[in-house]
Amino acid sequence: MSLCNRKGRLLAAPIAILLLSASGCATTKEAELHEAITKSISVSQKQTIEDKISKWFGGVSITLADDVFSQTASITIERKAKVDGRGLPIDGRHDNPVYSFTLLSDGKQCVLRNDQSGELAELENVKCYIVHEA
Repeated sequence: MSLCNRKGRLLAAPIAILLLSASGCATTKEAELHEAITKSISVSQKQTIEDKISKWFGGVSITLADDVFSQTASITIERKAKVDGRGLPIDGRHDNPVYSFTLLSDGKQCVLRNDQSGELAELENVKCYIVHEA
């Protein structure tokens, strides 16, 4: 075996160990998050959530209800169907996809999860409370 192959093998082991330990931390962190709700939400907190979701939609402006996440930890959003002059969907039904988002917390920090991609975004100025299951 040449010296080059030995070095390659020696480097591969620490890299594999590092990757395994890093993925273990990510799994542990996600496992500590629980579904959460808000008790009341200010205009600026609602704007923070809208901005995060808008970013996931490529900057498309969205509007959420004033009591978003107050009753449930998940919301769904679908794009408006194109309608004709009578307000009826063009070509009958629409097939716009539905997007879902879940509010999570570790007891200290609120996090919004894009349920399609699994991406997490911290909500710095939003106060939320873990939903305790009975």
